[in-house]
Amino acid sequence: MEVNMNRLDLSGAPASAANKASTPQNIPQDATQQQQTEVSITSTASLLARLQQALAAKSAIDHGRVDAISRALAAGSYKVNADNIAHGLIHTERALGQLELSQI
Repeated sequence: MEVNMNRLDLSGAPASAANKASTPQNIPQDATQQQQTEVSITSTASLLARLQQALAAKSAIDHGRVDAISRALAAGSYKVNADNIAHGLIHTERALGQLELSQI
């Protein structure tokens, strides 16, 4: 199922009367089966959608930093700090150790 978010109100507010008015009114409904024509999105879902849109506009790679490291490597001036690498690995391992296997 695909969700079109182009006309979605991401303010976190419930659906407006205008949105309700745009739903089909001529759908036959019997007493035992009613069709839901409105979907509510929580403020958390709204925030996640805005965050996704903001992140999609940014590059996943910091090209400036990549270029600086490449120049330092080429010049032979790049220094590896083994303590920082070890602390980062330990921190990552501890964080992953707290997750259940299904979350990884």
